[in-house]
Amino acid sequence: CRCVAFNSVASYYPVRVTFRRDVSLPLLGVSYQANTVAEVPLYLALKLDEMGAVEIDEAYALPPRDVASLKYVEQRETYPAKLPEGFYPRLRLTIYLLSKRGDAKTVKTILQDVRELLIERVKKMALLVATRHDVINDQSFMERLTPEEKALLMSMYNAITQFMLSVL
Repeated sequence: CRCVAFNSVASYYPVRVTFRRDVSLPLLGVSYQANTVAEVPLYLALKLDEMGAVEIDEAYALPPRDVASLKYVEQRETYPAKLPEGFYPRLRLTIYLLSKRGDAKTVKTILQDVRELLIERVKKMALLVATRHDVINDQSFMERLTPEEKALLMSMYNAITQFMLSVL
């Protein structure tokens, strides 16, 4: 499944954690003593947090109001808007932390805002790929995309180009 490529980009985003206890995971090359601050991949930070082994630095989370603001900016621009660094992994972390606190209302709002944001971004990418074959060489366009979106764009580009060539 191609979604593995999109997921792995976000999963390996580094997140700062403080170890609450000694942790040794030799197969992953992870060994930390309690009270050590370190950066670990997001997927590992979430698992270790679920086990109570770490405390995640919440500075990596996105303020919920920023997600809503980005949605409105996205709706007004022709090209995809520039998202904050690490947007998707930070979004995943934000949803995780809010869910952990039991803030279902805010999680629901963020998920709705993100859904609308994603729909806008994917529509723009698909339209540009279909109408501007050279868009993948447009630096001003490409620098607005996250690594996950660049992977999606290449997948879309290949699929749309193959389709158009097969029917024309």
